[in-house]
Amino acid sequence: MAKLYLIRHGETEYNTTYRFQGQSDIPLNKNGKRQAGRLAAFFRGIPLDAIYCSSLGRARETAETIAKAKGLTPVALDAFQELRFGKWEGMTGQDIQKQYAKEWKDFFANPANTIVPGGESMNDVQQRAYPALRKILEKYPQGDVALVAHGGILRVLICTMLGVDLNRTWHLHVGNASTTCFYYWGNSYTLEYANMTYYLGEPSLELEI
Repeated sequence: MAKLYLIRHGETEYNTTYRFQGQSDIPLNKNGKRQAGRLAAFFRGIPLDAIYCSSLGRARETAETIAKAKGLTPVALDAFQELRFGKWEGMTGQDIQKQYAKEWKDFFANPANTIVPGGESMNDVQQRAYPALRKILEKYPQGDVALVAHGGILRVLICTMLGVDLNRTWHLHVGNASTTCFYYWGNSYTLEYANMTYYLGEPSLELEI
């Protein structure tokens, strides 16, 4: 069986201020760069045949840091960009609730089908991200692959792989610089662990970047 590692990018200033990033190209902050270094140190001893990532800078920089430690070159794909939040991008949840009360309620009650103003639904994300993932896994049927992407994307992929309704996506926690691991063979997936972040607080996992 091969392994798939789903990795969320490191922290950004939007993460610390609870702003919706979506497809806005927000860079890693200082802590996010530190997290990427610890991810790289963690993966240094783990076999990887390929690293893929979202084409947005925060995911790409995280992937490049890991790839450098592995002697690999990450492949960036637009299909793995974060859910497009449209008019909500750059706004806090508190501000969105004031200006878009109904849409906010609908988005968390029925995220599979609710389209954010000017943005996408979780179904839209699934239709672009999961086929792209399948092509990667078909290319590496016996390999170990990492994908660095975003919270929304990874929630959708995890639900899809586990056969969970997309309306449950917000019931999954996917922290910054976390790793979720699946075994895969063909179209079958087995979850090994989810949202692992212990290495972020492990002083011994330091890497010069």
